Amino acid sequence: MTAARRTAAGILVLGFGVMLAINAPGQLSYDSVEQLADGRSGAYNSWHPPLMAWLLGLFDAVLPGTLLFLVFQSLLLLGALLALLWLKPRNGWTALVALAIVLTPQWLMFQGQIWKDMLCANAAIAGFTALAVFAKDGRRRWLVAAALLLALAAGVRQNAVVLLPVAAAALALPRKRWLLGFGFLAVTVILGLGTSLWLVSRSDGGDGASAQIRLGQAYDLAGVLARDPALPLPSLAAEDPEFEKVLREKSPALYTPLRNDPFAADAAINHGLSDAPDGAMGRAWKGLVTGHPLLYLRVRLAAFGAVLTTPDTAVCHYSHTGIQGPPELLRRLGLTAGMRPQDRTLDRYSHLFFATPVYSHILWGLLALVLLVLLLRRGEPGDVAIAGLLAGALVFTVTFAAVSLACDYRYLILLDLAAMAAALHWTARKV
Repeated sequence: MTAARRTAAGILVLGFGVMLAINAPGQLSYDSVEQLADGRSGAYNSWHPPLMAWLLGLFDAVLPGTLLFLVFQSLLLLGALLALLWLKPRNGWTALVALAIVLTPQWLMFQGQIWKDMLCANAAIAGFTALAVFAKDGRRRWLVAAALLLALAAGVRQNAVVLLPVAAAALALPRKRWLLGFGFLAVTVILGLGTSLWLVSRSDGGDGASAQIRLGQAYDLAGVLARDPALPLPSLAAEDPEFEKVLREKSPALYTPLRNDPFAADAAINHGLSDAPDGAMGRAWKGLVTGHPLLYLRVRLAAFGAVLTTPDTAVCHYSHTGIQGPPELLRRLGLTAGMRPQDRTLDRYSHLFFATPVYSHILWGLLALVLLVLLLRRGEPGDVAIAGLLAGALVFTVTFAAVSLACDYRYLILLDLAAMAAALHWTARKV
């Protein structure tokens, strides 16, 4: 390994150590605490993909808490970046890029979060990197690693399933190995779907998935009524006139494209969603989409714009440190709520970047587009796979036009980290 790459590798490893020292055993939000409890009990809440809770429980059984999970999650990204350094046997600006990466909140703070978004992003980057290494040395073990990692990414975040066909295309394109690409796609889909079905059978039996769909449909209806309170909803008025009235009255005050929390937390809305006749919300939503498609698109684009631009640093959660969760559940898990001194320092550090391009998914997306073109034009071994990572991250981002319910910064963290990884890969060249 050249001196430049040794320096870059040293910076990444040192940055990894600093990140662990600051964050260990991990920063936990309400959802993180609930999923740790599910993992420890072995009974999974149907509101969350069970694979995340299962992994938390697996590591918790070895060492109680989230430290081992944090190490596993963050090692996926570190290992991928180190592999990218090995992939290019030349000098370049890699040390400077590595230093820039480890100084960002996306590394120092977000890597410490026990969130499915981070596991999904890191596993996806590691999976595409494994494909890049396979393109160079041809060993099938890298294909196996890529399949497992990408299935993991899709298993912990449902809309990450769009990464699988992109990865298959990136594998097949360089040498026109379409059969290999199709086989890879089939294996990753079977792995992801099979694991999820196996774990769902051990869930609490609730209607979390269907309830989330109903909530999303009602959220879209609320967005439309906030724009046009007089818009008729004939099917809902016929099937559930009481809820139709509540929705019409409350939507203008409760709806915001930034997040669905004010809407979802309202008692009357919650009661109406729970008691709505089966399929009523879906039929009302379908009537909206087919009867008023432009109005529906305006509402969806507003929600997508919120998650893409994250216009409010507090509402969109630019920073999360400490441990939060239900007091009784925290006691049962042996956790203490609150923020430590290093958490406060990390929070203050992240605030330094709030008004900078570092917290801009749009700019990271533009960088991803530029690097995508450059990598495809260069066409060296591994370049197509890393271009696939960028294409996958961009497609994943676009899926939020259909599913976005909140503007939390972490939702598009894959786009930021993919652009960083690709920049490291691109700069490993002669200068």
